[in-house]
Amino acid sequence: MNTSRLPSKSWMRPTTSKTREALTAALQPYIDDTTIVLDLFAGTGSLGLALLEIGCQSAVFIEGDRRSMPYLREAVKNRGSIIFGLLPKALDKLKGTQFDIAVADPPYNSPHGPETLKLLEPYIKPGGIVVFEYHHKEDYPGDFGAFKVIRSRRFGETQLTFWQKAS
Repeated sequence: MNTSRLPSKSWMRPTTSKTREALTAALQPYIDDTTIVLDLFAGTGSLGLALLEIGCQSAVFIEGDRRSMPYLREAVKNRGSIIFGLLPKALDKLKGTQFDIAVADPPYNSPHGPETLKLLEPYIKPGGIVVFEYHHKEDYPGDFGAFKVIRSRRFGETQLTFWQKAS
């Protein structure tokens, strides 16, 4: 994905190409043409779109900031579905749906990131992966519920943590 085409707006913090490449490389073993992705706090959609590019079947993008929606719609086009709504409440629109992978890039220092993470269990298939991108000084849980940390890596100020749901 060409990051030079991503919008530069004060309220957006698109994932850097280095972080996105590390995320997709780490997730590659879990991806095939049946993989369904959930992109939370989608912003520009760069994480979900990167996973579609490496072979995922489909993606659902959730974004709650109206200012980001034109950019997200333009980026996603017909490659996935978009839900407008604030997290974690917007998850209610997905009741009964389960995903193989969920990725999230919540605003730094927002309580909605950790709140959303802790509510994902019914939305992730057994063996599924959840990845959150957050500021390294934020308080995110280690293992919780049916989820165990399988990887965590820091890129400057950014932390990527991967949890896997028990099978």
